[in-house]
Amino acid sequence: MADICDDAQAAEAYVLQAALAGVPRIDLGPGPLFLGGVACCRTCLEPIVSARLVAVPGCSHCRDCAEEAQGG
Repeated sequence: MADICDDAQAAEAYVLQAALAGVPRIDLGPGPLFLGGVACCRTCLEPIVSARLVAVPGCSHCRDCAEEAQGG
C-alpha cells in the first residue's frame, strides 16, 4: 500500500518529466546530454552528480545506468 511519501515521490517524478519535456536538449556529441544547462544522463535524463563528472570526465551516463549497462 502506498503512503504519502510514495505519492509525493510519484508526483515529483511526473512534474520533473513534464518539465524536462519542455527544456531544449543540446547534444554536443559524446558525453552527457545538457538539459537546460545541466549535464544529464543519456539514458534516464537525470542530472549526473558533479563528483562523477569530475571522476569520469566526459561520462555520458549516471553511475546507476552505467552499472546497469555493464551488467552490474
